[in-house]
Amino acid sequence: MTRTSDIEVIAHRGFSALHPESTRAAYRAAIELARRTRHPVELEADVHFSADDQLVVLHDLGLRRTGGRPDLAETLTVAQLKKVDFGRWKVSVATPEQRELITFAELLEMVVEARDEGVPVGLAVETKHPTRRGTEVDRRALQQLAELGWTEPGSPVRMISFNPDAVTLVGTLAPGLRRSLLVEKELGVWSDGHLPDGVDTVGVDHRLARRNLDWVDRLLSRGHHLHLWTVNDADEMAYWLDRGATGLTTDHPDRALAVVHGGGHVL
Repeated sequence: MTRTSDIEVIAHRGFSALHPESTRAAYRAAIELARRTRHPVELEADVHFSADDQLVVLHDLGLRRTGGRPDLAETLTVAQLKKVDFGRWKVSVATPEQRELITFAELLEMVVEARDEGVPVGLAVETKHPTRRGTEVDRRALQQLAELGWTEPGSPVRMISFNPDAVTLVGTLAPGLRRSLLVEKELGVWSDGHLPDGVDTVGVDHRLARRNLDWVDRLLSRGHHLHLWTVNDADEMAYWLDRGATGLTTDHPDRALAVVHGGGHVL
């Protein structure tokens, strides 16, 4: 089993089991969990452009699922997006922090503030492809991270994407930054256990990994790191830690931390 200190717990769109995903409330709850437990927690965040050229934190490009509107995020300004209630799909009466969109800049401010207070929190920034503006989203995210000095070795940030070209681009522009390739429906060209040059971590759907345990063994035998998503069952978490996984992406980061630290109770 992987050592406790080496296991990364990634809060999927924040503490999204507790609050509406990708909102200030969800990220604040994950930060407070890291503050309380003193175990590092990464905040997973998907980024898109708004109509006024800002990066905003949303999983879906479309607003229908979480915002109840037919619009695309890239067609609305931040001011317009902040008027959308992104909490209504999960809670009947949302607080301002549960309903209001958060920009990438605002999320970075939250992480900076928490880290200044000694909270062991980081970021896993996911860029979505294909997108109308292509790799501009990756370049803009890196620009904002560079302004904080967070593109160098030791950065609390990891860049992640399903697009291997985007992962490679990040390696070219910010070689000191940690990167992960995400894999969902099939292993494809990565079935032999190799990863793109300079990438040592793969984040894979735990169901796909279950169907390809020989691949898991090959991957680990090559010295790569295995992260699983989105794992919400405690027994499934324990199974993958026993097999040598070093990262768990979950809607229930409290549950993951309880498993990591050898107990079945929420911390």
